[in-house]
Amino acid sequence: MPSENNDYQNYHVHDYSGLTTCNDGHCHNHPGVTSIPIPYGSSHYHQIVGATTYDDGHFHVYCAATGVAVPLPDGYHTHFTSFTTSVADGHTHGVMEYVKAIKPEEEEYPPATPYKK
Repeated sequence: MPSENNDYQNYHVHDYSGLTTCNDGHCHNHPGVTSIPIPYGSSHYHQIVGATTYDDGHFHVYCAATGVAVPLPDGYHTHFTSFTTSVADGHTHGVMEYVKAIKPEEEEYPPATPYKK
């Protein structure tokens, strides 16, 4: 359901999930969904905010941004992100990954107010 000007970037999000680095004898999963796109030049990026799973008696929080869109074949794109979690139980964890690739025009969009540039 892109807007009349076909600006799909106003509507899509990406899933992400993976393991953090293993520090202090354990690691955490960090599932989530990005924000809607934030325009940047001729591209866009997304915010990533969330919390890890509860493991080894604690969890970590994080707030980061992806890089700009990385074009892929057949109209898909992804984004790279790299961040460090908050300190909990005296340590942090790192994350380096790509978010799930999507082809925005095939996504089903929730009702939303378009983002204006």
